[in-house]
Amino acid sequence: MWRDAIEGWLAGDSALRRYGPWAVLVVAAAAYFRRFAKDPVGMVVYPQAGDCVLQSAPLGECSKMFSYPPSFAFLMAPFAAMPMGLRIAVWYAISVAATVGCYMISEKLVFKLLPGRWSEIELAVLRTITVVLSIKFVLAVFEYQAYDTLAYFFVLAGLWAVVENRALLGGVALGFVTAIKATPLVFLPYLVVKRRFVAAAVFAIALVVFSCAPDIYSALHGAQPHYLNIWLGQIAAPALSGKADVGTMFWDAWMGVNLLNQSMRGMVARLVVDTSYARYGETIYHVASLALIAVVGLLLLRSARRERFPAVDASILLVSMLMLSPMTSRYHYILFILPYMTITGIAMRDRALRPAAIVTLIVSFVLGTATSNDLAGHVLTEWSYAHNFLVISALALLPFLGFVILRKAEPQSAI
Repeated sequence: MWRDAIEGWLAGDSALRRYGPWAVLVVAAAAYFRRFAKDPVGMVVYPQAGDCVLQSAPLGECSKMFSYPPSFAFLMAPFAAMPMGLRIAVWYAISVAATVGCYMISEKLVFKLLPGRWSEIELAVLRTITVVLSIKFVLAVFEYQAYDTLAYFFVLAGLWAVVENRALLGGVALGFVTAIKATPLVFLPYLVVKRRFVAAAVFAIALVVFSCAPDIYSALHGAQPHYLNIWLGQIAAPALSGKADVGTMFWDAWMGVNLLNQSMRGMVARLVVDTSYARYGETIYHVASLALIAVVGLLLLRSARRERFPAVDASILLVSMLMLSPMTSRYHYILFILPYMTITGIAMRDRALRPAAIVTLIVSFVLGTATSNDLAGHVLTEWSYAHNFLVISALALLPFLGFVILRKAEPQSAI
């Protein structure tokens, strides 16, 4: 009886039902704004780099803390002229909108995997569980005023456009986000595997155009183009090869034993430090990376013809982005939104996969969230980071997602 009553209320057309969730979002966003504005980390570094591009000044000298692709610096140029208060307000609005967009597009991808009627109660459960599982990483992005939510939105938007056979829009979105973030490059070979050749071609063209935009701007203003080449030579190449100079910021953050680096490279560095294997650390990392790439590649080849699987495919690629990045901080784990929602949806709709899906979610949540937060305390949080719990929480998602692809039957679309 209570289920019917709740279902009836949720399915109703009352103003509370239609606008209640948005009202809650507005109130929560307004309440959180003070904390967001307290320490303007991103809104100092990002606009500073944007101003460097406007002045055609070298990023490495003008904004030493900026290691992101120069295209992102160019994107942030309009913020350079804004007073700090306006910067923060505009960036907050963009961040909130992008966060909502990430959840909404993830939901669309899950419905593609699990078609059929979803009751209002099921939708509420799916959304609530996903938010609870991922909220720590969402708030971490806000804490640092990072741009990962915005980048994630373009990844998901580009993927959804491709799924909807809008190759031009999808390719441009994915090319743009790769130009400002780099790691979404993993979606280019994926489009080829899925035989989305037009989208892949547009992706490649857009990537080149957006990546060259700062240099084009400099050339038009009579300066020597240099941004892309310098970034590739001084940041991207050392990050991939592991040959950054010892003692530099990039060595300490990316190659050294840095608790904040929760990528596979950081994990390997922590595992081999003070052991006889330390000299082989970089080799071990590259072997592990190649193994991950091989496994992911084989899984994606297996799902190449399965049109309902973009949510599963993208979840695997998002985990790969976290693992293969030279530097993965906890706020980068906002990428868990789609994997968590996908596995939650499968748990709700497929009886055969439900036990494994629930265990996967619990293991990932305990390792990634429950052991590293304010309630757990500083000591337990540092201990969990030192023992790679966050990395393992990401890798723990892959066996289940891989099994979903490898089994012959597709996830059921109804309970």
